[in-house]
Amino acid sequence: MKILKQAAKHIITGGVADVADILFFQIFFVLMQLDILAKAISFLVAVTIKYGGNKYWAFEKTERDNLKKEIFVFFLATLVGLLINVASFSFFVNIKTSFPTDIWRLASVVLAMIITALWNFPAYKFLVFKK
Repeated sequence: MKILKQAAKHIITGGVADVADILFFQIFFVLMQLDILAKAISFLVAVTIKYGGNKYWAFEKTERDNLKKEIFVFFLATLVGLLINVASFSFFVNIKTSFPTDIWRLASVVLAMIITALWNFPAYKFLVFKK
């Protein structure tokens, strides 16, 4: 039962981080008119939310031992998640369907997020925030 509670908190944390990513991208893009820099900043904001939300809320890990190693492993796991996300999105978006392109593109984003969560949850639970 504990793992289901952790999974639910992980999903909520990821959702909040994704919304923050989108909002901060829009804000920084309007302010700077530099899309790549705005995306980099919004990604870092989202990753910071994911780290804090998963560490302290989803997995309730308050220990501060080996913090540098923990952050390093978190960013490696997140980088693998990013690669999985982009590869999954690329795979799905290139499938020929009868759905309108815009709808299928959005569905591909959601499917890629689900597949990425299937990596991120066990990676964070068993590699990053293990107790």
